[in-house]
Amino acid sequence: MDYNNNQNIPPYGGYNQQSPSFHNPGLTMASVSLFLGLGAVFTLLTVFLPLALGGLAILLALLSKGYGKKMLTQARIGFICGIGSLCVTVGIFISSFAVLFSNPDMLVEYGQQYDAMCEDVYGQPSEELFGFSFEDMMEEYADMLR
Repeated sequence: MDYNNNQNIPPYGGYNQQSPSFHNPGLTMASVSLFLGLGAVFTLLTVFLPLALGGLAILLALLSKGYGKKMLTQARIGFICGIGSLCVTVGIFISSFAVLFSNPDMLVEYGQQYDAMCEDVYGQPSEELFGFSFEDMMEEYADMLR
């Protein structure tokens, strides 16, 4: 007689029961960090979105780590995307200011274009609409930069 009939029963009870899953408490923050980091990368050419999304992605990636030694893969990708988008955005800001400081006459050209656009859209010069000309205002700024 075989008294050991339970050899074919899988562990944790019955046949249809799955093994218990363990939920990592930082998984939700890591996933949100991933989505925010990718959102920061996809919005690089906007002005403020990559700064906000990248900063939040970095913060949530660091918070998802908790007291553990290793960062989850989602958090690591969100962290890298957040830092990359912040670096690219700051680089765009710095390069645009460097171009304007090296060539202040570009400001006068932008003022002329804006005055022409206002006259095309509204049918009146910007001096009548706003009380000042954008070209004159940009000339003052260009004189300060020279």
